[in-house]
Amino acid sequence: MTAHQSSVNTDTSEPADRSFRDLTGFWRHVLRVVLIALPVLMMVFSLHIASDWFGLVLWREHVALAILGLALMASFIALPAVASREAQQASSPPWYDIVLAVLGMAVCLRTGWYYQDLMATGYAGIGKGGGFNFLCAALTILLTLEAIRRFTGWPLVILVVVFIAYGAFADKFPGVLGGRKSEFDSLLLYLHLDTAGMLGAPIIVVVAVIYAYILLGSALFRLGGGQMFIDLAIASMGRFSGGSAKAGVIASSLFGTVSGSAVANVATTGIVTIPMMKKAGFAPSRAGAVEAVASTGGQLMPPIMGAAAFIMADILNVRYAEVALAALIPALLFYFAVFVQIHLAARKAGLAPVPQEDRPLVSETLKKYWPFLLPIAVLIYLLFFTGLQADSAAIWTTLVIFLAACIRKETRPGWRAIVDVFEGAGKSLLDLIAITAAAGIVVGVLSISGLGFSLGLAIVELASGNIIILLILTALTALVLGMGMPTTAVYILMATLIAPALIKAGINPFAAHLFVLYYGVLSMITPPVCLASFTAASIARAGFMETGWESVKLGFVTFLVPLLFVASPALLLQGGTTGEIIMALLTGFSGCVFVAAGFEGFLLRNLKVWERIIAFVAGIALMLPEGEGVRGFWAGYSDKLGAVMAMGLLAWLWTQARNAAKSNAPV
Repeated sequence: MTAHQSSVNTDTSEPADRSFRDLTGFWRHVLRVVLIALPVLMMVFSLHIASDWFGLVLWREHVALAILGLALMASFIALPAVASREAQQASSPPWYDIVLAVLGMAVCLRTGWYYQDLMATGYAGIGKGGGFNFLCAALTILLTLEAIRRFTGWPLVILVVVFIAYGAFADKFPGVLGGRKSEFDSLLLYLHLDTAGMLGAPIIVVVAVIYAYILLGSALFRLGGGQMFIDLAIASMGRFSGGSAKAGVIASSLFGTVSGSAVANVATTGIVTIPMMKKAGFAPSRAGAVEAVASTGGQLMPPIMGAAAFIMADILNVRYAEVALAALIPALLFYFAVFVQIHLAARKAGLAPVPQEDRPLVSETLKKYWPFLLPIAVLIYLLFFTGLQADSAAIWTTLVIFLAACIRKETRPGWRAIVDVFEGAGKSLLDLIAITAAAGIVVGVLSISGLGFSLGLAIVELASGNIIILLILTALTALVLGMGMPTTAVYILMATLIAPALIKAGINPFAAHLFVLYYGVLSMITPPVCLASFTAASIARAGFMETGWESVKLGFVTFLVPLLFVASPALLLQGGTTGEIIMALLTGFSGCVFVAAGFEGFLLRNLKVWERIIAFVAGIALMLPEGEGVRGFWAGYSDKLGAVMAMGLLAWLWTQARNAAKSNAPV
């Protein structure tokens, strides 16, 4: 069996770091019903079916509470309290998880039933239970934190608890950390019920928009379109030196546009690409790093980016298509940099291509999977060339995926396949719902205490007006927060705390938000805690930290990309003339090549130390484009200096190669 054939049954709906119970019988059916209900209920709300068809008036907070209740119920049924093989193999949940599941559903339904009255009476709802409302709020928050712990571990839980404690004692803190005092019961009620808290924008965006893209991805993967990405990547890149790694980059970028999860992306494509890379001669840690970096970039690659991008559109109050368009060139720079560095490393090591018997033909792949190209084209058209809302575009595209699957007998779905699509989407939504609810708690504390405003102001003052220092502080903060925390939670926190400070300092709003998103995403490959690298290391059977540092080395140029679009918003297609955009593209992409050459020590041939230094400096100079974010000497001469150094180095290498060819002697 060939490598590309062995992955046909890959399931991308469930990331590798989840340990779902192997439920059977009654509880398996209960879990399936709850999981299917999640995307169905969101679709009913998003498409206004309840109001237009049945005349029911539902607030978005009602739907969010129902969704949260279903997610808590499914989480406690599906996930054991302690991750172990014995707990995972349990055919039914223990009694205490059943109690937690029922309790989670009950408190959310109770709050939803009385929500209008609670809002009318200022949360306390004296006429509807008084202290019982506080109990429901406390239970909902505690159950949400326990669900998050089971999905992602302790870091996010600890962060939320620290913020709640701060909210209760904000007036006790000195200086810039001081905030408004809140009574504990009023604080919890606010965090649970207010639209600036758990029921705020993050979870509402999931309920109204993101679910549609998760459903789209589940349909594409489960009906056969996911395999198309892997086979096309191997078919197109496998014949080149280091082709297995290049195929991994292509496949992971394509998968990532739909999955939106770095860990899930690694687990899906990595089981195919990592063994191929090792077979071709890549060291295990290097193979894992290639997959980790390529998979991480999927959250930044249009047309479908990670969940954070949809939340960004909501915060900026723009259409998602505008965010995707702004992110396009930086994402291409990201993958171009990774691709070039892999190519140079493969040429330097003389790595072999993928064996012919393991490579499908492009013609055969297209003949087999061509129907799944139709929904991708439809999605791009609906998002960028019509005025259709993002959720409606995804729903129509999902319908096209089902129709495309019906074209060929081999992929034609039955009822079981349709049920599996909705169940898979429900699984993928579970942790996202809990994470966005928890992120809402943090945002609520920042709002009620006033810390969000004062801390952003303090960061600007700490940078003393120096934009470079401000950007470095922001990048380091995002990388630290991202250690063990999901990208969506990191982005929401950074977008609330620091992005306004960047905008106030004069940075383009799109650039400011994409900047914090990029470094939140890159935390997935940055030690000491780098979940994408750790997942890849486990598949590659390599050292975890070794793979993490290899990921940083391989992705070094990608850490510079956010600085480029801050310096030159033309890379985000935000202002600038056509000539300025073209020049920014030329210098940016050229700079990636020379920085990668300096890092890998290869450009046409193996480079000496001084040649590597020149290549690296030339690349950095090229990557600093002219723009509003660059000051002084560098504003007009950095790219010109870089171009002179780069052309001089190329002329030197070409002259040496020609002389060596004439004398038939080694350089």
